[in-house]
Amino acid sequence: ALPKCFVGLAQHAYDIAKQKTGNIETTKDSSTAFDMAICNLYHLQRPSDRVGGHQDNVEHDLSLPLVTISLGAPGIFLLGGNTKEDAPTAILLRAGDCMVLSGKSRRYFHGVPTILDCDYDSSIDTNVSMNHNDWQSMEIFPELKGSGLNDKEERGVPSREELSFMKAFLSTVRMNLSIRQIL
Repeated sequence: ALPKCFVGLAQHAYDIAKQKTGNIETTKDSSTAFDMAICNLYHLQRPSDRVGGHQDNVEHDLSLPLVTISLGAPGIFLLGGNTKEDAPTAILLRAGDCMVLSGKSRRYFHGVPTILDCDYDSSIDTNVSMNHNDWQSMEIFPELKGSGLNDKEERGVPSREELSFMKAFLSTVRMNLSIRQIL
């Protein structure tokens, strides 16, 4: 099963998108039973790790939304139209960006042709010392309160070495987590 923090995050992002666009009812149901996630991993130095223009046309119900979360290096996302002849719009996606595709855009051609060099703030300190209580009380993405992401489940406290590894790894790759309903 998909972890409830991902389900809550996707539902919350979708609710925000519906409010921002004024499109409160874009599916048959006001909530979506997000049940699957796909993680695309693109290496910065491997040009074959790109996704050409395609449609997500194998899913049973394309009226359901897709929520995508970007991590690591920035990338260019191209969102076209119903045919490959429709000129795409280039969108720069950076680490932490969240995008919702729903309605007509779920049937549009899209792809990730370019990954850009990472330009992380070198002042980010991975030598910060946090104890268990600090880590348990830390709020992740406070603007997503109520999404399930900040639930106080047991979290492991990352070591300095793990934080350093994570920072180095995410500076060399782009990860894209796409959350959707399949069943």
